[in-house]
Amino acid sequence: MELTERAPRPAAPGAGRLLTRRTRELFRVYPKALVGEVEAVHDLRVAARRLRTALVLLAGKPDGRRARRAGRTLHELAAAAGRGRDLDVSLEILEASPAGADPGNEKLRRALSASRSRARVLSREALLDLEVARLRRDLRACAASTTVDRENVIGRVAALRQREEATIDRELSSKQRRPDADALHSARRAARRLRYAAEIVDLLDGTQSGAPDRWRKMQTRLGEIQDRRLLGVWLETRARRAAARSDLSLATAASRALAHVRRDTARRIRDFLADEAVAAPNPRA
Repeated sequence: MELTERAPRPAAPGAGRLLTRRTRELFRVYPKALVGEVEAVHDLRVAARRLRTALVLLAGKPDGRRARRAGRTLHELAAAAGRGRDLDVSLEILEASPAGADPGNEKLRRALSASRSRARVLSREALLDLEVARLRRDLRACAASTTVDRENVIGRVAALRQREEATIDRELSSKQRRPDADALHSARRAARRLRYAAEIVDLLDGTQSGAPDRWRKMQTRLGEIQDRRLLGVWLETRARRAAARSDLSLATAASRALAHVRRDTARRIRDFLADEAVAAPNPRA
């Protein structure tokens, strides 16, 4: 009988090395995000959120002074990066929609592009205002001092999973005829944290469970809904301001685009809630 050679299982990195890895991912894209590279801004926001979850799960003292301070700065960093990124996505959605393809809506597209440019400037200024040097020191100290073992990590993951799954169950409860935007956004954040926690477990064990991908799919679908909601907010504000200035062409274009975005958002919400496999993936974190 012929024996097949099985590939060796990858060595599981320790908690300190995982924190260092997540930290390097953040600062690898930070310089490019500062100069406004669109994908780098997106990657920076993702890296900051991944690192926040890693701190909660891997730091020796996640409630300690350094870890809490680093967590706050990472939250501020992700928020700063998001100022311009949200409008990048809004412009992509508008340009891909029937309203965006209408040559008569060029004025609307220019207005959104101008808003995006202003948001990018504010984003860069906010990033420069952060205590990045102190963040690096705090993260290095957390990575160097952690002695948390696998059992500790798994216990923290179990607690996080219980908390975030309860949030999703509450926000997407079948008792609600239709969850509002805040409930869907809350469920999205919970799915995101569950995804990043599942990634940590897979890296720690050197496995590919599939759980991160299942949570990612849920996060993505809820994110597409949130992106359209944010575009709707911008369009509604733009229509109101244009009408106040008696700019009827811009007000009309914004109102028509808003009607399309709202229909698209409602359809996506219905489709999401009807898909039980996505709405309740129940993966193993």
